[in-house]
Amino acid sequence: MDSEVEYVTLVSADNHKFIILKEVASISSMLKSSQGFQEGETGKISLDMDGDILECIVEYLYYHYKYKEQAETGDIPQFNIPTHLALELLVKADFLDI
Repeated sequence: MDSEVEYVTLVSADNHKFIILKEVASISSMLKSSQGFQEGETGKISLDMDGDILECIVEYLYYHYKYKEQAETGDIPQFNIPTHLALELLVKADFLDI
């Protein structure tokens, strides 16, 4: 296993924690830029969003990471967004720049 693999912990407003690859988190320019501040030292990034929203965002980040090579051909499965979360996800995704 690569000893250079690093993780960050994303913490929701309701204290749900998601440990994800730093490379995956870096898809979001906002999360990537957070690494230069205190969050970069602690490895934790606290976000002003509920756990169910953050969970969906983490799933999307991994989806994007997994299929980034196939994006140009369009040969990727559809990413399903729960209808009841769509508007808030749009707002939070815009904030995170993803």
